[in-house]
Amino acid sequence: MNRPQTLRRYILKMQSLVALTVVLSYTIVISFYFIVGLNEANFQDLHLESNAFSHAYNNKEAVELPDSIHFKGYLGWQELPQRVKGIFPHLINVSSLEMEKIRIFSQDTFVPWPEQAIFIIAQPLNDGQIFYLIREINIEQYDALSQSGIIKMFSLTVPIALLVLVMMHIVVHLLLKRTLKPVRQLGDWVDTLTIDNVTKAVPSFEFNELNRIANQQQAALIRISEMLDKEQDFLRHASHELRTPIAVVKSNSELLARILENAGISETCDHKGVAAIARIKRAALNMQHTTETLLWLSREQGDSLVTSEVNVTAMINHLVDDNHYLLQGKKVSISLNIDNETLQLAETPCRLVLNNLIRNAFQYTAEGEVVISFHQAKVNIININQSQESLDHTAADYGYGLGLRLVARIVDKMSWQYQNNEIDGGRNVTVDFGTQL
Repeated sequence: MNRPQTLRRYILKMQSLVALTVVLSYTIVISFYFIVGLNEANFQDLHLESNAFSHAYNNKEAVELPDSIHFKGYLGWQELPQRVKGIFPHLINVSSLEMEKIRIFSQDTFVPWPEQAIFIIAQPLNDGQIFYLIREINIEQYDALSQSGIIKMFSLTVPIALLVLVMMHIVVHLLLKRTLKPVRQLGDWVDTLTIDNVTKAVPSFEFNELNRIANQQQAALIRISEMLDKEQDFLRHASHELRTPIAVVKSNSELLARILENAGISETCDHKGVAAIARIKRAALNMQHTTETLLWLSREQGDSLVTSEVNVTAMINHLVDDNHYLLQGKKVSISLNIDNETLQLAETPCRLVLNNLIRNAFQYTAEGEVVISFHQAKVNIININQSQESLDHTAADYGYGLGLRLVARIVDKMSWQYQNNEIDGGRNVTVDFGTQL
């Protein structure tokens, strides 16, 4: 997976690409206009010389054909060199002034380079003759001068180009420094946002777009805070409201048990009333554990850090006894390998975690073994279910029921180490109470 690039690197990359594109574009344009300018300058010189000759010739003045290092004049097509005739055959007859040019490229070099340029003007005269004026430029004759000019040009343009490039980078660097500073400030402000300070006034980040992002971030966190407040209020109210009916159910189940006992029906008797009361007690106990967990999770963080000396061994034995009813009618063996230790813990979350894990192991083992170990502040619970057809392992709540979700919430709140791994036929769960806050 590719790492996302930074905004600074992206802008510098784009700036370099734009600068290179501009330089190449201007180089091409300047080269084009330079060649066009040279052609125009040569034609202007030829045109002036041709007009001067034709004017004198038409006025019957004594005039000689131009013959210098720059120009060579010819009167009539037959006087032209054969090589020029072969290059410009269409100029044999002209009715008005014609100007043509050609460049002859060398084929011996890797990059084709012009080795000769020929400019020609054909101008008809009053007596029907045609005056031809030719200028031939041999590049080899100008090599030394051209190389000297090119060197001078590069010695002037290269420093200017480097200076422009450095100035562009400096300007972009200052622009990035100016624009990215409020972006970093926005990121730092977002990192400091919490439920407690989210309603404070949003600071100004200089740019309207950044201020809009900050306001949207604040509004989103406020909505989340309101949802959390509603959730906690619901949990607190529901847990408190459920305490009374749970207490009523427990007290009335005990009252019914005494009534049956007075009627001579003890708990060991095979009676429907005894079985019904046992089911009511178990349901009330489950409801009590669940509501206690929800109530504790809805409390403030400060209430969860009160610790005391907790006999974890006695707590495990007690919870095993409390949840033993889940194994009734099942062929499940329980192996306890626990040390006699006391730990400095928050008792309520510890009991809630162990109760949910033990209950989950008992509930989802139809036939097999449950192994509970406790050594050096670590509790390990393994349940191995050997009766695969008795439980639906594909169900949505298998191993991921409410109990395990509550355990995950509790250990996260207490910063305990927690591992819940699926194994063949069950789960392997470990809680390390030695890493609490």
